Amino acid sequence: MANQYAPYSIALKNAKYKNLLTVARVGVGVGLILFLLWALDIGKTVNIIRGIDARYLVYAAIPYLLFIILSAWRWQILLDFKKFGIPFGRTVITYFISLFFNNLLPTTVGGDMMRVVYTMKNRRADSLATVLVDRILGFVGLFILALLAVLYLLIEKKETEFLPFMIVGLTVVIVITYIFFSGRAYAFFSPMISKIKVLKLGERINRLHESGTDFGGAWGPIILCILLSVLIQTTLAIAPFLVLLGMGNFEVGLLPFFIYVPIINVISMIPVSLNGLGIRENSYVILFSRVGLDGEVSFAMSLVSFFIIFVFSLIGGIFFIFYKRR
Repeated sequence: MANQYAPYSIALKNAKYKNLLTVARVGVGVGLILFLLWALDIGKTVNIIRGIDARYLVYAAIPYLLFIILSAWRWQILLDFKKFGIPFGRTVITYFISLFFNNLLPTTVGGDMMRVVYTMKNRRADSLATVLVDRILGFVGLFILALLAVLYLLIEKKETEFLPFMIVGLTVVIVITYIFFSGRAYAFFSPMISKIKVLKLGERINRLHESGTDFGGAWGPIILCILLSVLIQTTLAIAPFLVLLGMGNFEVGLLPFFIYVPIINVISMIPVSLNGLGIRENSYVILFSRVGLDGEVSFAMSLVSFFIIFVFSLIGGIFFIFYKRR
């Protein structure tokens, strides 16, 4: 009799574990921010933010808007391959909504699930597969650009501290991509996954994989998505550079942003804080000190850049309120 409650008990324990993990990640992020507040001259940081030329905030918003549109386009390619018949305008609106939930909830999974909810119709597995493949190809593009940045540091400045991390990260992403797309590779794991009976998780994972393997031979869409991912990371590097120009700092060129921002984006993916909170800001301070930026300037640049993205996410909140799911 007790066995019938076992799945619910396990689910409850998992929920408690996730809640504790979320609290711990919030604590880490807040602790890292407090460290910066203690280590830096916060009055100087505030004055830097107050003195930003508002025109450059508009300029910086343009590449961030391109980031959203290009990201929606990348996802649209996968939706079209699966023949969802969803117009691009709806895809863009849904991506705005997902961005809102990414900043509202403790993990980016919230935003991804909203993308599934708004597109699945009667094809939940296919919808989830497009979102998962979109994420994977996004990671591939990010690690490619970050690895190029690290190779530049190795060749030009003989700096090697990031190289092992990037190689391991890119290798893991490539292996996961291969397993997900390859029926032959997944066949090795399928029997073990099928034995997971809790909440029919094994069955659902197998169904998801079956839907994902359709992309295995779609080299045209996959390559285009990877190229878009690299272009997306390029826009994310240009935006904070424009923020820095708005602060009146014209001594640091664009090149360091192509080197350090992809590395920062990879480091921020480490799941030890809430959506990269604290890790992102400390990474800005540490890495851009190499090109002579004061910690206060780098901290301000990070905060303002995140604020612009947050404003765009609020637009997603408006869409969520008024745009009906069909």
